[in-house]
Amino acid sequence: MSDDILDAIEKFFEFEYDIVYEFKVTYGLTFAFKTTTTIFKGKVTSVEIEPVGIIYEENGEYYLAPLGKADNIHEIVKEYVNKFMQVEEECLPFQQ
Repeated sequence: MSDDILDAIEKFFEFEYDIVYEFKVTYGLTFAFKTTTTIFKGKVTSVEIEPVGIIYEENGEYYLAPLGKADNIHEIVKEYVNKFMQVEEECLPFQQ
């Protein structure tokens, strides 16, 4: 019941949430961060940056070592691989 009330309040006050996963490579380790932007009536009211985990490669596969409770590990790793492959393709030399 409390979730229904919270949902009704968020809809009434026009709250929107934008969640983006970002990655930073430092000293050979890839850190994953979750950025949550709260928007109230079309204006940004707060931004929260939360470290989610460390991504590593083992035997050609990517894994996430979470720093806490992580509900969507597969989604984070999938987004990392998509961004990593896109950057890798952009760095390839021009081919005719």
